[in-house]
Amino acid sequence: MRKANIASVGLGAVAQRWHLPTIAELTKKGDLNFIAVCDLDETKASETGKEYGLPYYTDVEEMLEKHKDIDVVDVCAGDYEHHTVAKIVAEHKMHPIVEKPMAPTLAFCDVIINSCKKNGVHFEVAENYFRMPNDRILIKLITEGVLGDIMRVHFIEPSGRGRQFVHGAKPQGIARPVSTFGSHSGVCIDMGVHRMSQLRLYAQSEPKRIAGITKQFVPNTERVYEDWGHALIEFESGAVGVYEASQVGEETIRYNQVMGTKGVMTNANYWTSDFPLRAMVDGEMTDIPIERERHTVDGVDVLSKIVVHTDPQIVYENPFREYAIDDWNVGTAEEIMSIANAALYDREPEYGIGGRKDVEMCIALYESSLSGMTPIDLPITEITKYEGMVHDDYREAFGHTPDEI
Repeated sequence: MRKANIASVGLGAVAQRWHLPTIAELTKKGDLNFIAVCDLDETKASETGKEYGLPYYTDVEEMLEKHKDIDVVDVCAGDYEHHTVAKIVAEHKMHPIVEKPMAPTLAFCDVIINSCKKNGVHFEVAENYFRMPNDRILIKLITEGVLGDIMRVHFIEPSGRGRQFVHGAKPQGIARPVSTFGSHSGVCIDMGVHRMSQLRLYAQSEPKRIAGITKQFVPNTERVYEDWGHALIEFESGAVGVYEASQVGEETIRYNQVMGTKGVMTNANYWTSDFPLRAMVDGEMTDIPIERERHTVDGVDVLSKIVVHTDPQIVYENPFREYAIDDWNVGTAEEIMSIANAALYDREPEYGIGGRKDVEMCIALYESSLSGMTPIDLPITEITKYEGMVHDDYREAFGHTPDEI
């Protein structure tokens, strides 16, 4: 059976920690063929090529021309490069998967979508959180009705970076330049797309409108975007979503909760096995036992399955239980195999357009902040003021805007 040939573009921290080791393990197990790596930094490219025994390149088009048998290109370049690299990949009739956020604005997202559609290829977005074991079982509990009708979904997260407030500094909202176009966007889109994805999937409903506010509390000329934000989300189902992110001040407690008419889950932790669940049993709220089975593969602690002792039981079985892949990288493996199978069997990837929806929710948060916390209706049908500011910055930095690509 043919395996997808995959190459990697962008070999920074995200690729080194998650993507490259996972692709290597999938290749070792016979699911993929790892073909080549590419990065603008020749030292990084050569060192990574040597580590994985692969040819390396500093030019994407050169790599794609020399390896015309590539099926999938895993793009871990900076956020602002996703659309340009994905477009090149699509024009070579290859299938891109881009890291999150899909792109800085909806217009840039549409560059990816339209170029893939024009060239008859699929695209995927590397949204890993909903694919992790805890979220897989949680979403299964929701869809199976264990929590009843979902009323509220809530996510508060600190970054833990410990940047302190600057004495005498005046907090400021969004203003140009919006971004210096480093490797990452602001916290409300960089981590925000993860949380918008989760909140939307927890609510099992599409967002109707969003009101929000963002602030920069620590002025920094090299890091001009926001370091705090808060959003209130109304879903079509009537459920309410709350999201808050912070990269400044004393670290707060990470908190997430899904509350329904029959049960509640609080603080599912991706780094431990914690998963407190309470649900109605015989008319009373009861703690529901959750059991995990684990084993070791090549020295890696691997999850076998999760059993939730509801009646009937709800079970999650790790599809990569025979691989040296930890709980976190189960999500990475699933997203990569999603686009690999899409390329091989000409079928839609699991998430795809969902990545654009997550960006849209974050854009609504920014636009609401610019508009004095006025609620923004979804879907967004015109370029927002916030996106216009990003495009102006982008033109100054790179000489063009999305409609000129």
